Amino acid sequence: MPGLELDRPILRYCRQIVLKAMDTVRASMRGSNRLVLTQPVKECKTEKSPLNLTKGIDALAEDCMVAALGKKLIGRLRIPAITIFSEELGIRTLPQGASEAHADLVVFVDPIDGTEFIESLQGGWCLVAVYDRRAHEVVCAVAGDIFLNRLYWAGRSDEAEAIDFTTHSWFRLDGSPDPKEHLAGARVNLLTTKVSRYRSVASQKRLLDAIEENDGRINLSWGSNMILQVAAGYADAAVEFTKGFATYDLLPGLFIGLKSGLTILDPRTGQPLDCKLDIDELFATYRRDPKNPQRTPFVAAGTETL
Repeated sequence: MPGLELDRPILRYCRQIVLKAMDTVRASMRGSNRLVLTQPVKECKTEKSPLNLTKGIDALAEDCMVAALGKKLIGRLRIPAITIFSEELGIRTLPQGASEAHADLVVFVDPIDGTEFIESLQGGWCLVAVYDRRAHEVVCAVAGDIFLNRLYWAGRSDEAEAIDFTTHSWFRLDGSPDPKEHLAGARVNLLTTKVSRYRSVASQKRLLDAIEENDGRINLSWGSNMILQVAAGYADAAVEFTKGFATYDLLPGLFIGLKSGLTILDPRTGQPLDCKLDIDELFATYRRDPKNPQRTPFVAAGTETL
């Protein structure tokens, strides 16, 4: 098992990898290859919905990240093996020929969360979380807001922090400096990237009425960034009750949010969510049906009362 002395080097390299992927995506989508990179990938590694196929930019970003993970974690840190679970790649253990059972670290990767927004140069996120399957805990997580050029991260031995490269500000993530305990003026993130989810949000009349009565605001958002916006104080609460997130989408935001002191609950039970995973069951569920990995809904806020 990799020792705690590797935690900070792993986090440092993961920050570098996400920043490199963000730069690659921005440069590629503004360059001459942009039209090619918006086309679906033929014979992609993971079978997906015909309405949400892997695009060239997804594959490019993922290849960049996977190569860098092998170079940094295996090549530089001498970690014998890592298993990568990615939305585009599926499950793969590095180096080639290594046994999945001998890989203590599982790296969850979503190279681009929000491809449809990347295509129009409007948004999109790059997500990584490293999980220690022997200790049953997250080593670190990094999330990059590609076009707003912000980086968020946390380690199991370190605080949750962020840097905004546009304003040149480095700050600690601890929610709003004055977290709300009621909906008066609250800004609530709701996951609505697809029409089915928008309809689901629209049907939540009690929730919408409660926000409206208190002059609150709704931000239509998606992905781990919903939670990260709460951690950074850009939103007061985030809710996803329809479909839930796959682990490679949720884990980075969940871990950073919990390290920031947020209250994050499972709306199905009302109980707190944590980052402990059953890796064997997670992988088995994915292998049975790659289109339907395990998914988790959530509600997140700076205070339990809200």
